[in-house]
Amino acid sequence: MNPLFVLAIQCTFSCVVFLWLGKWYLEPKMVSYPKYKILLFLLFINAFRYLPLSLYMPGQVSENFPTMVKEVVAHGDFLAAILALITLLIIKKKSRFTTFFITLFCIVSCIDMALALALAMYTKVYLLPLGVNYFTVVVYVPLLIVVQYYIFKTLTLKNK
Repeated sequence: MNPLFVLAIQCTFSCVVFLWLGKWYLEPKMVSYPKYKILLFLLFINAFRYLPLSLYMPGQVSENFPTMVKEVVAHGDFLAAILALITLLIIKKKSRFTTFFITLFCIVSCIDMALALALAMYTKVYLLPLGVNYFTVVVYVPLLIVVQYYIFKTLTLKNK
């Protein structure tokens, strides 16, 4: 079977599963929970975006893995993880900078995901051995995409 087709099937299934989890379990809570409590939960999921730093560990990915893709993925996600942690603290402290940091996180997160996915597809990294990072690609990345959708959805809520 074509590797790109397998990747597409697995990412699609992951997105569907996470969208159903959101629709069935998160959305019913969104009307009654405070907006920032929901955002705390969603940002905690992003706090694990240090995981792509494993691209720098020996033997984790092919020696032919493009350096530029490795740097964009690892550094972009690590920056998003740092911003997620800072934003979590700022929300908990009820700082006047809360909206700014949530917005900054969303911008960095979306740019990172779009750029990393575009570069990975362009350079066809799905044809290279990815080791355990393949799990990140087919499970965690779709989760992050769905979580970003729910962050935007939460930001449009009328409740406090």
